[in-house]
Amino acid sequence: MLKNIFERRPFLGLFLFLPCSILLSDTPYKPIISTIEVRGNTKTQDYVLIREILHPINNPLDSIIVIEDRNRLDNLGLFSESTWQVVPLEDGTAKLVFVVTESIHRTPPLALPTYNEDTGWSLAGGWVINNFRGRNQFLALGGSIGGENTYGISFNDPWMFGDHISLFLNIGRTISGHRFLDRTLDVNSLYVNLGKWFGKTIKTSLGIELETKLLENDQNEDRFFYIGGTGTLKYDTRDIYWNPGKGVLFSQDIYHREGIEPKDWRITLWTQSFSWYMKFNKKGKKRVLAFNTTLNTKLGDKDDLWLDYFGNSSTIRGWSLPDPVLYLSNKESFRFGHESALMSLELRQELIPKHATSFGTEFGLAILMFSDVGVIANDWIDLKDQLPMYGLGAGIRIPFPMVGVIRVDYGWGYRDGLWNAGSIHWGIGQKF
Repeated sequence: MLKNIFERRPFLGLFLFLPCSILLSDTPYKPIISTIEVRGNTKTQDYVLIREILHPINNPLDSIIVIEDRNRLDNLGLFSESTWQVVPLEDGTAKLVFVVTESIHRTPPLALPTYNEDTGWSLAGGWVINNFRGRNQFLALGGSIGGENTYGISFNDPWMFGDHISLFLNIGRTISGHRFLDRTLDVNSLYVNLGKWFGKTIKTSLGIELETKLLENDQNEDRFFYIGGTGTLKYDTRDIYWNPGKGVLFSQDIYHREGIEPKDWRITLWTQSFSWYMKFNKKGKKRVLAFNTTLNTKLGDKDDLWLDYFGNSSTIRGWSLPDPVLYLSNKESFRFGHESALMSLELRQELIPKHATSFGTEFGLAILMFSDVGVIANDWIDLKDQLPMYGLGAGIRIPFPMVGVIRVDYGWGYRDGLWNAGSIHWGIGQKF
């Protein structure tokens, strides 16, 4: 039959042969990429995007590298969408085109309500630009009144001094009520940080800080003036920062404060964190299993003024936040301390993938189930004697311009055979 077709109708035979040979071939078609182009950026300068693209010119198309390049564009935090396509050229080569849709990148200079889990609602005013001068620089100046009284200025440039050498600067003042001590907290700070990437996965930073802190009420007043040094080392293989589908993030953070007044005061905080992400499905709406474990160690002066606690959106969810009444009653002393260990597990299911809207922003929706467990104590050796705190619940994640994602979680706490009444938690960004 096939022989007759080829003999009687050679052109039809050729027509059938070509697609069949392509389908039967084990080698996919890989055009030579002779040029790379970015489209859709009306505010962001071209070089800001091109420097993130590592696919070589005059080489065959490598879809793995292209996807990594697309992810790096997405991780800039400037776009509602980012896609790629290959356009054939007349000379037989092809053009690699990345198409981006810019998101809202600035707030107008007006007052807006803001929420902080520790301090509650405030009215914030100022000016925030997430893509200053189209160079992926962050600039914010303004203040707030209400739960927090603040003013200050922040600046960040991830490429200030060349290839992934960053500069972060913050000057400000914050006045608020202490979360669980009967004190007013007044903090003035100046912070400068330099960062450097080594390759695509190793990220480091060093910072220096001058800070004054006043904790006072009608009976007591404690003043601190100190210089602080910070150091961070990260190994990061996550694909998408705001919503990872694969990869790991291992970080070591050290923060040392040396007293200027009082001179004999010092404290060192050491945080170790490991996060792991695994996507279950290759196609369709993203379903991810995410795991994190974090250890916090504190050396030096450990007093109540620097006490940490469990029971919020970043530690054990499902527990209401502590207040002065709870702290002074000593009924839940197991929630306070200087040393801690905690683990979290989340099953995340995407319902509406993030996409650009006609309003210049993005929209999407994901749900999750979570489980948190941890212990906290004044000294590391005492952790093994503590009964763990648990938190179980569910939450939603909504992509939002400039901040990445807004999270809302509701859960119930469990310890020593007892469940609590539950609590809701709000936050910016993923818990991990």
